[in-house]
Amino acid sequence: MAASSASHANETARRYASALFDLAKEKGELETVSKDLKSLIAMAAGSKDLSVLLESPAFAREDKAKGLVAVAAKAGLSKLASNFLATMATNGRSDEVLGAASYFDELYAKHRGVKRALARTAEEMTADQRKKLEAVLKKAVGSDVELETEVEPGLIGGIQLRVGSTLIDTSVASKLDRMNTAMKGA
Repeated sequence: MAASSASHANETARRYASALFDLAKEKGELETVSKDLKSLIAMAAGSKDLSVLLESPAFAREDKAKGLVAVAAKAGLSKLASNFLATMATNGRSDEVLGAASYFDELYAKHRGVKRALARTAEEMTADQRKKLEAVLKKAVGSDVELETEVEPGLIGGIQLRVGSTLIDTSVASKLDRMNTAMKGA
């Protein structure tokens, strides 16, 4: 999940993301850059070649920069996002691009006053269930909530909900684990 990736971004990635955030804010392009970076994260997740380009030390910095600019152009990313990718690659930081992109996303959510939540369920949530959960979360945290969902069949039933660093686990799997632990101690 993006938010968890952002928490693992190293200090260098955070500095690059912060600089991009400030520049995008100054130019009025926060939303555009945010969408571009989310697209980049999705592209990297779906393309082994792009992941190799970002991570491998086998490519020269200039070649990485050219490759990333070409990918950005093909994907229709903004000039600001394209320049950001080229700068990171030229400075030998292409392996930190995804961490910087995730941290930018975190900064943008904070800027908009939005909290992030992750709901894991054994089966896909219906639109009605999702809508109700978003309403409850919005009321509970006192701000808008962006809800990401994941299906984890191993939960059997119930839900695991993470908002920030708080985890609420009412899954059947965790209840069974607690019962098992209690029985071993008896």
